[in-house]
Amino acid sequence: MSVSHWKRSPKPTTESKSDTVVIGAGITGLAAAYELALLGQRVTILERHTVGSGASSRNAGFLMRGLAECYAHAAKDLGRDTAKLVWRWSEENLALLKERYNIESLASYQARPSSIVAMSPGEAEELRESAVLLTADGFDCHLQTTGDDTLWRNLKPEVALINPHDAAINPWDLVCTMRDTLLRAFPDRVSLIENTEVTGFSDSGDAVLAATATYPCQSVLVCTNAWASELLPDLGSSIKPNRGQMLALRADNARLDASYYLNRGSEYIRQTADGSIILGGMRTLRETEEQTASDATTEALQHALDEYARKVLQTDFKVIARWAGTMGFSPSGLPIIAKANEHPGNIWLCAGLTGHGMSLGARTAQQAVRCLATGTESPFAVI
Repeated sequence: MSVSHWKRSPKPTTESKSDTVVIGAGITGLAAAYELALLGQRVTILERHTVGSGASSRNAGFLMRGLAECYAHAAKDLGRDTAKLVWRWSEENLALLKERYNIESLASYQARPSSIVAMSPGEAEELRESAVLLTADGFDCHLQTTGDDTLWRNLKPEVALINPHDAAINPWDLVCTMRDTLLRAFPDRVSLIENTEVTGFSDSGDAVLAATATYPCQSVLVCTNAWASELLPDLGSSIKPNRGQMLALRADNARLDASYYLNRGSEYIRQTADGSIILGGMRTLRETEEQTASDATTEALQHALDEYARKVLQTDFKVIARWAGTMGFSPSGLPIIAKANEHPGNIWLCAGLTGHGMSLGARTAQQAVRCLATGTESPFAVI
């Protein structure tokens, strides 16, 4: 998104110097600011809109172990060691959210298993292989072949792989809790500035330039995910925006006992603490159209979600909300943590969560801060 000429001040003010400026106040940016403050740093967070206004408050609220694809598939594509590391990070991510932000006390929090569902014999075989590999690598899981909730009765899956220790939450609750915990813990070290459009960096890389002010700093961490290329056109160019559309509905007598992923993560559905149902996805149905930074819903894809809801629920329902969010997809599907050598100074990128910001964002931010502070490289190669 470009910055209007009319909003730029001809004489921007120079703010107090920070150790690090974090750009983006979503889950990753807020978690990174906490990590930096723990190191004793003075941190300024700059957010173009308001806290969590991107995908962080627009997702389906799954706190799921691993990736949407099954473990066997990830081990084959990424390598077994990398898959194991990602799955472990997602477990550590949930533990971090519980310990640091006390999310279990929130009314919307649900200790809810996630269920990766196979509807075809081929995918069922992948899940069986995944269960063997997960168990061998020390992860708790089991296979389910029968069930009596609404999805099992109506879809009759071949098999499902259960992650028993996962959770779900209202993502807006999570973002607000992360913000409040951060500012309460570090009132003298962290400044959060919303509705501030960053235009670039100083020539020497020792300041962030915004429309109305300059923010001197020693380091910068860009956590803008789908919009990374706007500030870092070289490093961020590999991260592609992808829209995820969702709806919320109410259906009498519907019951979902797990947070479900279907069709290799293309569709997802869960029931919230208040009984409403969240359904999203169908990206592979209109894949090219969903490769966009727009967060507008489309009639065609929302109609497909309606049809899928009828298939799963097989009862009347009332749609109570429709919305979309924009994710940042990396080429490998793994988060990108890297120094932006296209600019002088200590400028780093932490982005490309590929739809897994809830499950990996806080842990990825923790690693990004370690890399920024020590100059070490990410465990994931940048493709």
